[in-house]
Amino acid sequence: MKTLIAYKDILVSSSPDTLVIENSLLRRELDLSLGAPRTRSLRLADGPEFSAPDKSSPDLAFIGMYPAGALETVPWRITDISAHVENGSFLDAEHVVVSIPMREEVSETEYLREYIIYPDFPSISVRNSIRPKVLPMLHWSRRGGLDQLAYRPDVRESVADSILPAPGFSPVKTVSFVGRTDVNDDLVIERKIEGESLNGNLLFCENSRGVGFLYLQEAPPSGERRDLEEADFTVRDGIISSCCWGVHPSEIRPGETYCGYRHDLLLYRSASERELLLKKFLRKRFAPKPHSVMVNPWGCGRFPSLVNEEFLLREVEAAAEVGATHYQIDDAWQEGGALGEIMVKNCHVTPKFWHVSKDRLGGTLAPVIEAAVRAGVEPGLWMAPSCNCEYRDWRSFADRVLELHREYGLLVFKIDAVLIRTYEAEKNLRNLLEYVRKETDGKVYFNLDTTSGQRPGYFLFLEYGNIFLENRYVCHSWGLGYHPEKALRSLWKLSRYMRPQELQIEVPYAGDIRKEFYESKPWCPPDAYPQDYWAAIALFANPLLWFAPSTVRPEDRAPIRRIMELHRKIRDDVFSGEIFPIGAEPDGKAFTGLHSRNEETNKDFAILYREAGAENDSAVIELPMTRNTDWKILAGKGSIKAEAPGRIRVAMPRASWILLES
Repeated sequence: MKTLIAYKDILVSSSPDTLVIENSLLRRELDLSLGAPRTRSLRLADGPEFSAPDKSSPDLAFIGMYPAGALETVPWRITDISAHVENGSFLDAEHVVVSIPMREEVSETEYLREYIIYPDFPSISVRNSIRPKVLPMLHWSRRGGLDQLAYRPDVRESVADSILPAPGFSPVKTVSFVGRTDVNDDLVIERKIEGESLNGNLLFCENSRGVGFLYLQEAPPSGERRDLEEADFTVRDGIISSCCWGVHPSEIRPGETYCGYRHDLLLYRSASERELLLKKFLRKRFAPKPHSVMVNPWGCGRFPSLVNEEFLLREVEAAAEVGATHYQIDDAWQEGGALGEIMVKNCHVTPKFWHVSKDRLGGTLAPVIEAAVRAGVEPGLWMAPSCNCEYRDWRSFADRVLELHREYGLLVFKIDAVLIRTYEAEKNLRNLLEYVRKETDGKVYFNLDTTSGQRPGYFLFLEYGNIFLENRYVCHSWGLGYHPEKALRSLWKLSRYMRPQELQIEVPYAGDIRKEFYESKPWCPPDAYPQDYWAAIALFANPLLWFAPSTVRPEDRAPIRRIMELHRKIRDDVFSGEIFPIGAEPDGKAFTGLHSRNEETNKDFAILYREAGAENDSAVIELPMTRNTDWKILAGKGSIKAEAPGRIRVAMPRASWILLES
């Protein structure tokens, strides 16, 4: 075997028909005899074999194009194999990339398959590109079904990666994530494996002892995708295929290159390790962005009617009084008018649109920025790139972001109204975000929301910013409406599979409640929970103060500030660990909570909540990742008793919370 690269514990070696990619924890062996890789072996260095050796099909394919080995008259060949080191940056941690360019000779289609492996970590990722000289040979629509002759049976789906599991291993569940939080309340859906076609960003495959592997698709939620195929994963003839490239065949233009989504394969030794391994991977994959207690005043429901310089000067002072670190000026600061000009009227946006309004703000943000700095609050800004032209003007928009950054020192921008309806739109939007981050050495970052439209979701574009989760109001007579129980349920469910460190969780102002809106709802009134409970829901995430602080009664600002100061006091310790849900799933009647565990320091934090409908005065809470028994109360109302290592009994009044440290 020829060594292509040896770097730290990573070794990549090859022979004419074999490629081996390994580190101290993982080894993947690929058969190259088809002219494209197929997995012969996948295993932990000191553990079981996950892959059967007799897989007959290649590990990748593109819809409408013949895969390697499908026909003898359509040969593939590998034109080169190389490997190089990518240094760590805000885009990714340090890793080695193994590149395999291939060519299918009849259509003269060029493929590039890249493997990504980190030192001392049990994961290997793939990314595929295609550069065809012809169009895929199929219809652009599913109408009429897939039995038409144009849909050749062996080219009906794009495959990013695939594995034939070894005997004893079988897929056990998928996990889907739901975007468009303006209209969806249930954001995480776990499904047992049924049938051949499956949806989700995650798939788990295990044996009876809980040893297994998982696929993570760095792609939008299933409901936001553009592929012609209906499935994100397939399980067919024993082969698990991770299917989503993110390229619809109708978008192909001969002679251009199309890069698919990244697919991550993680190997674990036990069921207890798998979710922690996923969190560790996400920590490694996506460098941390600055954390915040951010005011976004849009949540007051009437921000555009209030905007002028005098109002914003009051706002930044009040933001400091409620304990915020950031104040984000939302829609209404710009010369071009409101977002509705784009989303309702379909306005063609020119650079002038994003100049500072002369009528409302005198053409400059300088006085507001200066006041924010004096108050110790970092300013931020809301913007919306041009979704109605596929972001083809991305460079001029990015240049305007950079102008605002250089003129006012702005470091955080909320990006709204995102519609990645095509591959071109997604590529242009990525170019925009990456260009700004690179030009500022990663100092500028973005809040990317999941509220409406076709958005990146929970695992795509996290190199560029964090996730603005919900637009839930208490002040309107329409929409899903905010309720503490629903906000906690969303965070609790998401925290099993993603890092709350990446989430902004809204905290509205109870004084803004429109009581008649809630009279017809099946929940208890939201103010059955005190304002400090609303704020405490966000203690283990990034609090998003979803109100205009200058309109908050002075006597109501101090309680919010106390929770925000508590958050800032514990944040570094809490965020240095990995955060998981504990207790029962929030449903209005639960004892529930979140647990942060730092394996390196053996330090634990837990926040527990008793919901208003919980009838018992106490409950036992399991803390499965810790053996600690010495717990103390940092804040909140209640009492605790350690019953055993990893188990405590907590007593709390109704609609209250308690913060613990061990």
